[in-house]
Formats: sequence, structure tokens, C-alpha cells
Amino acid sequence: MHARLKFRYRYYGGTPNAMQPQPQGLIVETGNGASVLQLPATTLEQIRHIAADPGASMLRLPPPANEPPAGARELDFDLCYVCKHCKVAFPSPAPLQAHQARSCYAGRESARGVIRVVQPALECRTCPGERFRTALEFRRHAETDTHRGTVPPAPPPELTHEMEDVVNQITLLAARAAQETPKDPSANFCAPSPRFPPSELPLASAGH
Repeated sequence: MHARLKFRYRYYGGTPNAMQPQPQGLIVETGNGASVLQLPATTLEQIRHIAADPGASMLRLPPPANEPPAGARELDFDLCYVCKHCKVAFPSPAPLQAHQARSCYAGRESARGVIRVVQPALECRTCPGERFRTALEFRRHAETDTHRGTVPPAPPPELTHEMEDVVNQITLLAARAAQETPKDPSANFCAPSPRFPPSELPLASAGH
């Protein structure tokens, strides 16, 4: 039989009767054996309360940061799927459905209950598929050569409104100066062209 939760017992008052269970994580059936998914005690308590409700439910864990760091975006991914009857978790819906069909909800699959546990993560905008559970992990990634090699060069700085006004004023003054420059009165004077081209000058007769 699958263990539902992993407990650690702590003594209070020095007597065994005062032992209190301290939940440490969920048992996750990966298909290659069971592993323990470490979760805060408050999250495990939420799972126990949600499991009492019928049907499908979702539990979203706290985000890794109040505001995503520069270069990162927040993205939810499915952490696990928990059977509401036995509290065993599975990495995807398919093995959970197979488990419930043959065990916890055999013959009554319409009544099956599941908790979808969603983990907010940080995804790097320039490195597809790179996800991190904490802002610290993302910052460490951002300092690696792999990340820096994929970051495009920074665009040239944009002109501020003040700089743009100065450029426009200089352009306007240059245009006015070009219009007000006096023209050379001889610019339109053209030297008279010869009446005949040099090759067509009239030749004097041999008798003159």
C-alpha cells in the first residue's frame, strides 16, 4: 500500500504519547519507483483540506518572486497531480488516471478526485525552456556564458525629447540659412557661344 505522506515524529514533553506528526512531503510515483516531493507543511495541510472536496481542484503554490527579474517572465507549470483518495502524487494525468481506475476509484471513475498542483516559475526570455523556481537561480543562470551568448546586443540609446528638440532646431536653422544666402548675380550669366562651331568656320576662298 502506498504511503500517503512522509512524516517525521517529534517528541513534546519527553513522552512518546506526545508525538506529533510533521509532514515533510508527498510521495510521487514516477513509474521508476517512488520519490518524495518536499513541500512546506502549510502546503501539505492545504492539500489535505482540498482532498475532502469532490471532483477536480487546483492548488497554486506561491510565486518565486513578487516581481519577475529583468529578462525573466513568470510561467506556471504542472508540478504534480494528487489523488484525493490516497494522497499519492503523479507527474502527469495519465498515470494518475490509470492508478485511480485500478485502485482508488475502481468502478466509480466518475467520482474520482484529483488535485492539480501548479508551480509558478521563472522562464528566461532569451533561453527557451530554461525555468527556475527562485529568482536567485535565475540570476545565477543570467551570469553564465551560455545565457550571455544568446542575449542580443543592446539597441542604441533613443533620443530624449530634449535632444530631439535640439536636433529639430538645428535642422530648421540650417534650412533658413540656406534660403537667406544671397545669390551671385553673375550666376545666371552665360558667355555667348560662337556663331559657328570651330570645325564649321567658313573658309576664305583661295582668290582672296
